[in-house]
Amino acid sequence: EESPRESLRYILKDRYEVVTAASGAEGLAALRAGEPFDAVLLDMKMPDLSGLEVLEQALQIQPGLPVIMATAITDAKPAVEAMKLGAADYLNKPFDVDEIRHVLERVLRERSLEQESGRSRAELQAVYNFDNIVGNSAAMQRVYALVRRLMDNDSTVLVLGETGTGKELIARALHFNSVRRHNPFIAVHCAAIPSELLESELFGHEKGAFTGALQRRIGMFEAAGGGTLFLDEIGEMPMATQSKLLRAIQEREIRRVGGQETIKINVRLVCATNRNLEQEVKRGTFREDLFYRINVVPIYLPALRERKDDIPVLVRHFTARFAKELNRPEPTFTAAALELLNQYPWPGNVRELEHAIERVLVITDSAEIGVDNLPFVIANAESAPVVSEATMQLTPTVPRAIEAGERLEFDASGRLDLPKLTDDIERRAIEEALRRCDGVMTDAAKSLNITRRMLRYKMDKLGVPPPRSAAHEPEDVETPLATEPTPGG
Repeated sequence: EESPRESLRYILKDRYEVVTAASGAEGLAALRAGEPFDAVLLDMKMPDLSGLEVLEQALQIQPGLPVIMATAITDAKPAVEAMKLGAADYLNKPFDVDEIRHVLERVLRERSLEQESGRSRAELQAVYNFDNIVGNSAAMQRVYALVRRLMDNDSTVLVLGETGTGKELIARALHFNSVRRHNPFIAVHCAAIPSELLESELFGHEKGAFTGALQRRIGMFEAAGGGTLFLDEIGEMPMATQSKLLRAIQEREIRRVGGQETIKINVRLVCATNRNLEQEVKRGTFREDLFYRINVVPIYLPALRERKDDIPVLVRHFTARFAKELNRPEPTFTAAALELLNQYPWPGNVRELEHAIERVLVITDSAEIGVDNLPFVIANAESAPVVSEATMQLTPTVPRAIEAGERLEFDASGRLDLPKLTDDIERRAIEEALRRCDGVMTDAAKSLNITRRMLRYKMDKLGVPPPRSAAHEPEDVETPLATEPTPGG
């Protein structure tokens, strides 16, 4: 029906790029013709084909595609059949906005296995091959040796390290080089999920288990069946959830929130934290018995400042990667710039270095990267040689990102208009991209890593006038049926 489709488009457009189809055949044609989609919301009843027929064909066209079935049928048999055929989930109509968003967010998070890029598992296995993990220092070689010994067993692993050291990368390497590599890798970031929702996220819930539990939902333990469940920042987990996690590990079974049935689980558990859990145990904020259960084999990831021998090779690696992504020649770094990068303490570790190199390549066209091109915070760190602030200023035409440590101006009432600040940054980025691409919207969209349609939407929203050359570009062709997450969504 057209009205529900348009309503869904309106509801979801703030976070996703939504396209629609009026029939099963139209949707299947879109799947065959366009780029891979990230999720599909599929009605069980359509004018031409049944939802189950479309589901089967859609999964043949794009294996692994998360398909959420929507049904007004009270009989549960079609929904069960859809799940058996490979549907990610199902919703009973009518459904509310929060329910739709929650389900979409969950299935897309589960699809982190594909890294939202449609890569096959074989490709992901190649990506997470140990030969592709950068780091030649003695400290990292010890890490690799330990991880290799853990590939062929199911021991619970606790990855320890500061933020940005690559804990999830190691967890993925463990999974994609193990016998479980053909099954899901599910990452749950405990600190990012509200404490009152974390239990349901992990163990699932039954319909009516709590206010808003309109449907039965499987949790991440079930979603990761046969594969690996990665619990990042486990030190942030509430004590009540810790108790249930301990039982799941001990008994190898779970019970959904509000349910009576016990469900056997088959997952390898890998946990990670940047906290000292032994200290948390002493403070009474982390269960001692759970600590011993997850600390079967600890892997300590050294901070980047503890393995500075790896900085030059990491710089080369990130420079090559971002040059390729930005479709630009690979620049070189001057000796002085490399010395600064080596001297900087990198409190954000490898992730901070990665972002710094990306930023340099985005805002600098030079074939050679010197001190003047490095972010101000790096060049002016206490451990770095003194460099005048004047030499660190970006070209006026380039939208400058907010520097770490930079003070933001709040008004007299102590408030900061964050949406306006975000809009201002997006507007300046779009204007700069259009300038660099001589007004060619297709090229500007590519440089911003968004679709041309999304660029047009943001320009309309932010009041950025279309360039004259846009009139000579081909119109957007809408691809029906599915949803593509917008960047950052």
